[in-house]
Amino acid sequence: MKPFDQMPAQSLAEIRYLLSDIDDTLTIDGVFPAKSYAALEALRASGRHVVLITGRPAGWCDMMARFFPIDAVIGENGALCFYREGESVKQIWHDCVADREANLARLHAMAKSIIADFPGTALAQDNPWRASDVAVDFAEDVPPLPLETANAIQKRFSAKGATAKVSSIHVNAWIGDYDKYSMFAHWLKQVKGVAVEAIQDQTIYTGDSPNDVPMFKRFAFSTGVQGIENYNLPKPDQPTFVTRHDGAHGFEQVANALLSQPVAQAKAK
Repeated sequence: MKPFDQMPAQSLAEIRYLLSDIDDTLTIDGVFPAKSYAALEALRASGRHVVLITGRPAGWCDMMARFFPIDAVIGENGALCFYREGESVKQIWHDCVADREANLARLHAMAKSIIADFPGTALAQDNPWRASDVAVDFAEDVPPLPLETANAIQKRFSAKGATAKVSSIHVNAWIGDYDKYSMFAHWLKQVKGVAVEAIQDQTIYTGDSPNDVPMFKRFAFSTGVQGIENYNLPKPDQPTFVTRHDGAHGFEQVANALLSQPVAQAKAK
């Protein structure tokens, strides 16, 4: 990973899409600080599209789509997208209601069994607002457990037939072949009428953990905040750049660099 300071100024000027994870990327010590909110607002005002892409639940995403200065929010690791259309919030879902309900029952049965085998873990407190996945807490509202525990939980979900990803605080599991990237590409094509391949050199993604790998691998200007170094990701899964600081402090470095460069209009889409 290269220091983010080495990203060329011309590349920064051509960025039209700011995509970002939330937990431990826009937050610090579990708090969403004013400077992160202000940065999102300033980036959008600068003419850039701002999309948050998170493992957090549908209920939270509905609120963010309505009240945050963003164009869209993708939640539950790609299961859904809520986006602004005028004064209304529209929805895109990966699957139908009946499938979601059946899969959620399966996932909760899996999670109950897995939690029993890993003392100290618990269902994440945001599960009541989830529609398509289940989250097991290993570092948010329980005393933090080693990353090895999270990795073992991920493998247990996989052995039971679910897709599972590790974030900085949860292990998220779902039924289906989708991820953060696939839903972003779907929203971009359906709502903006743009193929994701057409904006590869106009997009930056910021994240902090393994569930961001689908985004890191697709965008040349992907950037990890400093905490990404804790995971020892294999080289093909790493972001191109890394910031000097962690969490919201690292995102601030990215936002300030982007805002220091007027948006290049020639390549705007």
